[in-house]
Amino acid sequence: MTQPFHTPHHGPRRLVERWKAVAADHRSRAAARRWRHVGTEPRWARSDLPARRLLGRIFVPFFLLGTIVFTLLATNALPAPRADRAFFTGLAVLCAVSTVVAVIDLVVIRRRMAEQRRWHR
Repeated sequence: MTQPFHTPHHGPRRLVERWKAVAADHRSRAAARRWRHVGTEPRWARSDLPARRLLGRIFVPFFLLGTIVFTLLATNALPAPRADRAFFTGLAVLCAVSTVVAVIDLVVIRRRMAEQRRWHR
């Protein structure tokens, strides 16, 4: 009784060779899928995250302090001319928004750096 041709182990040698080639191709494609993201980001993107994190860590306290001081000035808790209340309110809002944006940026940078570490392991 002859062996069935569709099973690569029992068929002619060329079927075995084709099966081995297909298996190797599957393995290499899987490896390429696994490592596709490593080293694909440009060099400036790799290097600017730590600098942005440092800048954010420097700016957040200043923005927070500005928010507190300008809020106190706008509410007349600190001595200031009454005519400047709207100006100080605007500065307080600007500092508050800047604080929130800087904190969100720090969180995003932390996540991105963790993601890069995960891919580069």
